[in-house]
Amino acid sequence: MISNPNSRFPVRDSNRKIFLVGMPGAGKTYWGQKLAQEYKLEFTDLDVFIAGQEQATIPALFAQYGESGFREKESKYLMKLIKTTDVAIIACGGGAPCFHRNMALMKEAGIVIYLQADIETLMHNIQKSDEIRPLLKGKANIGGYLKGLLHKRTAFYEQAHFILQTKNISLITFDEIISSCINKL
Repeated sequence: MISNPNSRFPVRDSNRKIFLVGMPGAGKTYWGQKLAQEYKLEFTDLDVFIAGQEQATIPALFAQYGESGFREKESKYLMKLIKTTDVAIIACGGGAPCFHRNMALMKEAGIVIYLQADIETLMHNIQKSDEIRPLLKGKANIGGYLKGLLHKRTAFYEQAHFILQTKNISLITFDEIISSCINKL
């Protein structure tokens, strides 16, 4: 068992990372930061990491490379994080698990948790956020677009090790998952 000496989070070799996946507005960054603080672990938001590495915003990268080019970069930087990061919480962009072999890579590198939210919750969180989301830009019916996007992505998200309804999440919920992961291995 490997553990971060500053953390109360014991981790085994095969499960050194926790990846949070889900739709835009599901709370991946919010919960990732809370978990990292609670367990005294490193936190990385994949989109922030990509923007830092590329020295450009995510909307600028989408504009420059299109979605397909961005997804290639996203996969490249996900692999880089997996290879260079020890025990960590990683919040992935909403599309990250749906392209290339990203979901398989995350599952091999750690535990994947799908933060499942209904469209109403996603809309509420997106509306109160300042974040610019390239896929939502210019959409007249954001709720309808999110519903279609969720329909396309659900099969990928549901491959996660755990699925949590965002309405029921607490640090206690994550404690239970982490304990079951440790006991199961």
